[in-house]
This record gives sequence, structure tokens and C-alpha cells, in this order.
Amino acid sequence: MRRKFQDIFSSLLPDFEFFEPEFAMRNYFGLGDERPFDISEFEELIGELSHSIVLFPEAPGSFAEAGYFGAIDSLAKKTILAIDLNRQKNDSFISLGPAKKIADISFFQPNIQLNYNEPDFSLISQRILERRPLKKSKGAFVIKPFNQTSTFELFALIHQIVSLLRIATAADVEFFVNSVYKSHINPSKVKKVISMLVGSRRLMEVGGFDHLRACEDRASFLSVREGFQTSHDVLSVDIATAMLEADADFLAVLGA
Repeated sequence: MRRKFQDIFSSLLPDFEFFEPEFAMRNYFGLGDERPFDISEFEELIGELSHSIVLFPEAPGSFAEAGYFGAIDSLAKKTILAIDLNRQKNDSFISLGPAKKIADISFFQPNIQLNYNEPDFSLISQRILERRPLKKSKGAFVIKPFNQTSTFELFALIHQIVSLLRIATAADVEFFVNSVYKSHINPSKVKKVISMLVGSRRLMEVGGFDHLRACEDRASFLSVREGFQTSHDVLSVDIATAMLEADADFLAVLGA
């Protein structure tokens, strides 16, 4: 059902992006994270970044996701549970547990009864647009302790770091994030966010040595504050000059 929804997603919600946890993991296993892999950590981070979470409980994996998201209030509030209309005659784990919890606190309540045989996905898109339309807002990025930095702020910061450097490895990114937060960071979370940026096509892998660069068709979430543009421009020129002094193989990776 998720694939069917994905196929028409852009026509129903053209201002939104379709993203799923699997996208975020494609780059992750090559980043050298020393912590044991836990898919729930990825799903929680992605949930924090997401405007809304759409679940189709139709298989063991999606049943588990419904239970997991239903147990975390901040994620349950963002969740739309689209339940198969044809399977609601009897009580079930979903209807008695996660579905009730999500229906009680979700911004999108009540749960959607969807005919899985002939799904009308406009029921989902209309609910999203009516209950939580996109709103643009601006705010200053303020450096605070790493554990108080939101996933979105870290997502935006890492994207900006790679954009400024033009090319970087995950180790380079971790070095600069470590510098910003005076060595008080969670390296595993940094690696997960890097992988999410690759999965969302905001960063791309280039060359054969695990370098990353910002995708040119994706704008940065951050802009330079008034009064700092000259300093930013000088730094950009200095970085570009240093890049041009590199050997030919590196310039080929850079695309210079």
C-alpha cells in the first residue's frame, strides 16, 4: 500500500517530500558508527524531522511501526493511521492498542478507514492539508548544548557545513560539528543525520573515497545573518582557493 501511495504522492502533495526510513540507511553502514545498529533510533530521528507520518498496517513490519510510533507521544501526534476498511469487523492488536492510542492524540484524528482494494489516497492528503498545512517560518540558529539541539537544527547545520566546504568526508563533518559544540557531541547521531541527508538527496556521494557534496538543486535551510555576509564570502573564497591547489585527482572528484 505504501508503494501505491508513493506512486501518486507528488500529485496529491506537491509541496511535500516522500521519505521512508530505508532511504536513510543506504549510506549509514559505511560511516563507521561504533554503536550497535538500532532501526528504531533511525525511525525516531526521521519522525522528529517529519511533518507527518503515514502508516499502513498491513504486514509485520508496519504492525511493529504502528506499535512503536503509538508508544511515543511526540510521534503519535504526527501519525495518520490508514487502516484497512475490510479488516475491521473483529478486534485486533492494532485496533485495541496502537490505533486507539494514535486516534486519541493525533493531530489527524480520527484514524482513516481506507479500502485497501480500491484505495482513495486523497483521504490522506486532504487530512494533512486541512489539519496541518505547511507554514513557512524563520528563526535564528543559536548554538546551544548538543543534547538541546533539535534533529532539524543538526540536519540543517551539517548540510550547511558540507555546502560551505564544497566537499567533505563524514569524518570532516564530525570534526567541524565537534568544534562547534566544543567536543560535546553524539558521534552516532551525527552519522545518522549525515545518512539521512544522503537519503533525502541533499548530500550526494562522489568519488571512490567516501566524499560528500551538497546537491545543487537543494537549497540550504540556513542563510547568513545580516552583518556576516562579507566574512562568509571571504571564507568561501579561501576554501575555493585551497581546493584549487589540490592535486588533479582530487579536483576531478570535486568537479572543478
